[in-house]
Amino acid sequence: MPEENLVVEGAANEASEAANAGTDGVAGAADVLAASGGGDVWYSVGSLIDKGGPIVAILLVLSVISLAVILLKVFQFWSAGLSKRSFVDPAVDRIEAGDLAGALDILKKHKTPLARAMAAGVRAKMRGDLRDEDVASEISRVGTMEIGSLQRYLRWLEVIGNISPLLGLLGTVIGMINAFQSLEAAGTQVDPALLSGGIWVALLTTAVGLIVALPAITALNLLEGKIDQVRLSMRDAASRVIAALHVRPAGAQSRAAQ
Repeated sequence: MPEENLVVEGAANEASEAANAGTDGVAGAADVLAASGGGDVWYSVGSLIDKGGPIVAILLVLSVISLAVILLKVFQFWSAGLSKRSFVDPAVDRIEAGDLAGALDILKKHKTPLARAMAAGVRAKMRGDLRDEDVASEISRVGTMEIGSLQRYLRWLEVIGNISPLLGLLGTVIGMINAFQSLEAAGTQVDPALLSGGIWVALLTTAVGLIVALPAITALNLLEGKIDQVRLSMRDAASRVIAALHVRPAGAQSRAAQ
């Protein structure tokens, strides 16, 4: 009993140190899986790898990659200011007034993908008397490049979200095979603890796979939803820029009337 208490105290200390080090993902996995561990010190990273084998090691690597991609994209989306649209109306007003240079100055002050796409259309019009299709095509070209930049590395989250449960299931199947092989080798001296212990260790990989996949899939859908909003904003801005180019300034209308 004293030795068992020392083991439990050691486990608590290890969990506290992991939390302080910022390993929230692994700690979350430990909380879910520790309920079936019966107090064993198996929920540290080393014990997870030892019990789950190379499949769990691969899943932990994928979780690190997933977390890195999520943090990178969150920082990119935040620094890009995707929600900023206050410059659209002033820029369109300047275009309607015939002041393309003034509209371009407004758009240059903002480093968002939407502002860059609109600025590309204004520059295209300033280079010559282009058709509406040419201006719209230039806005679409730059907008596509901006969207592509926002979508970069998202495929990693898609891949991780898809293969993590499959890897976990593969680990479970391999673990079940090993458990029944051990049961067969035991012959008539069958120990139920041998089978049950092998089964829960085998199911460990499925649990880890699901824990890795859920945040990746959730983040992927949220990030793609934000990108869809940007895409719709670019289409709307392109239409407004084209429409504004057809509005003749009041001075020009009075001169045409004379």
